[in-house]
Amino acid sequence: MRPGGNTMVRKGPWTAEEDMLLKNYIQKYGEGKWHLVALNAGVNRCRKSCRLRWVNYLRPNIKRGDFQEDEVDLILRLHKLLGNR
Repeated sequence: MRPGGNTMVRKGPWTAEEDMLLKNYIQKYGEGKWHLVALNAGVNRCRKSCRLRWVNYLRPNIKRGDFQEDEVDLILRLHKLLGNR
C-alpha cells in the first residue's frame, strides 16, 4: 500500500503494456520527477519501481550484449590501476 494513500501498487514482473506506458510517458514528458511518472503514466507502480525499470531496462542508450575487445582491455587496465574500488 502507498504511504498516505489507500491504493494498492502493483508488484512483481513488469508487463509489456506497462513498459510501453512508461516509455511513452517518458518520451512525452522526460525522465525525472518520478513521483509524477508513477501517478500519471498509468502503470500503478511506485516511483522507485518506475525509476529502476527505466534506468536498468528501458532507457534507449543502454548497451546490451558482450563487451568489445577494447572495452575489456580498458576494464582490465583500470582494475590493475585502481583495484576493487
